[in-house]
Amino acid sequence: MTGLGPTAADGARSRVRSPRLPYLFVAVSILLTALGAALAVANGDPLIGGFNADMIIVGTVYAAVGGLLATRVPDNRLGPIFLAAAWLFAMTFVLDEYTVYGAITAPGSLPAAGLAAWAGQWLWIPANSLLLCAVPLLFPDGHLPSPRWRPVAVLVSIGVAFEVATAAIALWPLVDDPAGATIADPSTVPGVIGWLASIGQITLFIIAPIVALSAVVIRYGRSRGAVRQQMRWFTAAVVVLVVTVIGDELAGQVVPGAQGLVSAVGFLLLPIALGMAVLRYRLWDLDRLVSRTVGWAIVTGLLLAVFAGAVVLLQAVLAPFTQENTLAVAASTLVAFALFQPLRRRVQRAVDRRFDRARYDGQRTVDAFAERLRNDVDLVSLRSSLAATADQAVRPSGTGLWLREGLR
Repeated sequence: MTGLGPTAADGARSRVRSPRLPYLFVAVSILLTALGAALAVANGDPLIGGFNADMIIVGTVYAAVGGLLATRVPDNRLGPIFLAAAWLFAMTFVLDEYTVYGAITAPGSLPAAGLAAWAGQWLWIPANSLLLCAVPLLFPDGHLPSPRWRPVAVLVSIGVAFEVATAAIALWPLVDDPAGATIADPSTVPGVIGWLASIGQITLFIIAPIVALSAVVIRYGRSRGAVRQQMRWFTAAVVVLVVTVIGDELAGQVVPGAQGLVSAVGFLLLPIALGMAVLRYRLWDLDRLVSRTVGWAIVTGLLLAVFAGAVVLLQAVLAPFTQENTLAVAASTLVAFALFQPLRRRVQRAVDRRFDRARYDGQRTVDAFAERLRNDVDLVSLRSSLAATADQAVRPSGTGLWLREGLR
């Protein structure tokens, strides 16, 4: 009897074909990003730092992580969300640089520069909403925390669609004046449309992210085991992103050319961390990563302080003997180099005690056993001590010890 439903062979063929579509989206996103970078170079815009660096990272790294998730965990919606966000941001990058080239760099050289200016000023809104709202709502399994969140997701979607519609209407004059895209803001448009656009911006950038992050807090409180560890990865990634964004503002005040470099690190690490959490790759190494990151940050700060202080001090001491500061810089470098290893060991030990306590306690247990091993020669005592050390250090479900016949 012949049925109308899909056969096993059809399912096998669909499973073979399905990975090609994510790879296609990844390739298109990377090609669009490369095109946007080429136009930026033609416009004389720097690729390192600022908006361009963020767009290159989103268009490539986010696309790669999205493609990996879409192929490895096809039932999880986060893969397609990352791919869609990367594709939309890549399109925004291309349209913005296309507008600058066709309206400012070489006016009239490219067709439809006004239409590109108009589309590029609102196309990023749905892309931004995917990362700010959809990812927190659906992380880590691609589903809402519970069916009760469906009305919330619908309201957030309506708010995003409202912001996209009002921004597109408010920015329509850019079709005739593409050069105005560099300062376009739909909320500044006079009249009802500008007022509605302001409401849409408040909804998109304040209300919707708060609602989405509340879902993260609720899911974290209910989670256990691996899910709790995934939520910890999410929290750590967001904290790193916030810190780098704040640090980017501070770096921009000190070194204007560094604007965008620090935040790019956060944008780069966010998709990698979330991808590792969803795939559960090295999921339980978060404490070790946090400990190493904090340790290296403290060591770097201390060495920079030592280096700067030594340079100032040695310049004051050597000023009567030399007119240049080369000797002071060289001596300060040697001092910092000599302090690196002992400082790193002491700082890392102190940081491990706070952020990676399990490893710290395990290492102390192993060190204590090694100290006893130097003086204990009784085989029976060593066997019981070794089993006790292994149980205390790694907490296995069971332990066993086998010795060669000649050692018994």
